Amino acid sequence: MESPLSAPVTAERAGWQSRRVLQLSTGAYTYGAAVVAAATIATAAAIVFTGDSPDATDWVAFVVLAPAAALALLFRISIGRNHGFHAAPAFVVAGALALPPQLLVTLVVITYIPAWATRRAPWYIQIFNTANYGLAALAALATARLLGGGVDHTVAIASLSAAAVFVVANHLLLALMLRLARGHSFRETGLFGPLSLGVDLVLASLGAAIVLFLDTNPWLLPTLVAPLVLAHRSLSTVALLRKSEERFRAMFESAATATLLVDRDGSIMATNRAAEDLFGLSQEQLVGLPQRRLVHPDERPSGEFAALMGGERDHYRTERRLVDADGDTIWGQLAVSLVRDADAKPEFAIAMIEDVTEQKELEERLRQSQKLEAIGRLAGGVAHDFNNMLTAIGGYNALALEHAPKGTPLHGDLDEIRKATDRAALLTRQLLAFSRKQILQPELLNLNGIVVEIQSMLRPLIGEDVILTTELDPALGPIEADPGQLQQVLMNLVVNARDAMPGGGRLSIETANADVAEGDPAIAPGRYVTLVVRDSGHGIDAETLEQIFEPFFTTKESGKGTGLGLATVYGIVKQSGGYVAVESELGEGTAFTIYLRRADEARTTRPEEPPEPAAEVVSHAAATVLVVEDEEVVRRLVSQVLEQAGYRVLVAADGEEAMVLAGSHAIHVLLTDMRMPGQSGREVADRLRASRPALKVIYMSGYADGNAFEQGVEVLEKPFTFDVLTEKVARVLDTA
Repeated sequence: MESPLSAPVTAERAGWQSRRVLQLSTGAYTYGAAVVAAATIATAAAIVFTGDSPDATDWVAFVVLAPAAALALLFRISIGRNHGFHAAPAFVVAGALALPPQLLVTLVVITYIPAWATRRAPWYIQIFNTANYGLAALAALATARLLGGGVDHTVAIASLSAAAVFVVANHLLLALMLRLARGHSFRETGLFGPLSLGVDLVLASLGAAIVLFLDTNPWLLPTLVAPLVLAHRSLSTVALLRKSEERFRAMFESAATATLLVDRDGSIMATNRAAEDLFGLSQEQLVGLPQRRLVHPDERPSGEFAALMGGERDHYRTERRLVDADGDTIWGQLAVSLVRDADAKPEFAIAMIEDVTEQKELEERLRQSQKLEAIGRLAGGVAHDFNNMLTAIGGYNALALEHAPKGTPLHGDLDEIRKATDRAALLTRQLLAFSRKQILQPELLNLNGIVVEIQSMLRPLIGEDVILTTELDPALGPIEADPGQLQQVLMNLVVNARDAMPGGGRLSIETANADVAEGDPAIAPGRYVTLVVRDSGHGIDAETLEQIFEPFFTTKESGKGTGLGLATVYGIVKQSGGYVAVESELGEGTAFTIYLRRADEARTTRPEEPPEPAAEVVSHAAATVLVVEDEEVVRRLVSQVLEQAGYRVLVAADGEEAMVLAGSHAIHVLLTDMRMPGQSGREVADRLRASRPALKVIYMSGYADGNAFEQGVEVLEKPFTFDVLTEKVARVLDTA
């Protein structure tokens, strides 16, 4: 099968593209001149060797044939840029059978006079066409005289042979010119196709009938007009159909959307280039293939195609999973329409397929992100409430431990409660990290320092059968992040890599600068610092990759993992404004890449803030602490601990109650929860500081609603111990 042509080439060769004249090459000019010279020499030779002089009969035939040939060329039916159909061959072949050489060549010249006057082809093309016709006509004359004789069947053979020689010579000379001028192969010119040769042979053979009428009764020549007119109309219809077919083929082949023509039995009849590119199969491989072979095996038959080919519907749209030559999945948006025959019966279907694989992948990423976001909100809310309860449980348990004699069963039981509370606190911190609600206190740092600092802790952790290497970029840019949280990220990734290599292997930690350009669907463009943890473990399959960041998802045996390690990594990195990328291949290993924004000059150079008014150092015994906490059990516990430490304590359940108390008391320290109904802790602090600029503020929180706390802000992270609480208050009071 001939390979499909591009749209411009197909259009040009079909003959319906706007006309343009190519500059001829030197070879084409030389060939054209040779044809003209050959026609001139052949004419002179024919006149000399035949020695014929025109008689009255010849002149009568010439007068009849010359105007008819010229007129016939005016009714040319174009079937492309290379060739057209007209009745002139019939009259030229008749001249070759009936006229001497000089009149025959004159007939050819007269035939092209109207073409010279009406067509806009360059002069050199017109000269070549005239010479081409002249040489072909002389070849026909020579054939007729060589094979001619007095017997009727010999005359018929000579006439038909002359017609065949004329057509073949004319087509051959033109095809050679097209080869040199436009680079068209003989097949591409269409001059030797069955339609082109067949029609011209039929028209040229009519020349024998014209000669017969001239010899017997010239008055019968008008009877040939009717079949010539009928032939002209038939050829016009054929030409229009051919143009329509070529235009459809050009549109079909050049369409950017993959298109298939599917037979009633489901086999593929034709495809375009876009379909070949989509499925990675050639046209020869696709044609005849059952369309079901291109559908993903997990797709269940919908019955829509059967209903379409049964004539029950005219079209349908659907989304299907398809497979290419390599077995990879393609998501396709299909628009399938039915084509009916003249009797309105289903004949075949046109299926247009738009590749939406990338769109589906983006949608899946969005769904995954939204799922993780929803899980994060749930986990964050649960962790916040747990932190309040754990603060109370841990606090009151600590009070009970102080009164329980050591060594008694009661003291042992209370100590177990303390251990369980600590484990629960760790779990809530991991949930908050995943939900991006963990309290972060970022600072400007170099990631290389984090790796070097933690490297000594990692070697005993991974074991002797794992080879640890580092590759740190000495020109690494700075980042702004919480160093403790980055250590947690690195630790979790290293532990995860170690568990993926139970028999030992290689573990590398790499840092580098990276610039992400526009167009990456997963990472915003900008300048980043990357941290890569790469292992040579067993790898992660595609199904597991989709779930590895979900909390409590684990592939480890029961009791050997909480399923929060990678969830914690994901949460910390996202809360820090970064991204996590994973690359894995089964049996080859896995690489986790952390992208963190490089700190620009606007962030690395902090503006100097105006100094706060100097605060009077107050003795602890004289200090008043205003505790604002909406949870009553936490409020009572904090008040009790601070009072035991010697402070005067005022308690408020919300911001309004705090403002009332502040209006009638001198307050030295505000200890407020961050997240409360109505006013937040930050709003309460701002209102009180408006009239008390020197007021010391400590925020209690187990849930960061904002991105992070500024450097220098005092934060008491829930759950906390008594010692941490009293030390924090004391340190704040001792700071001028």
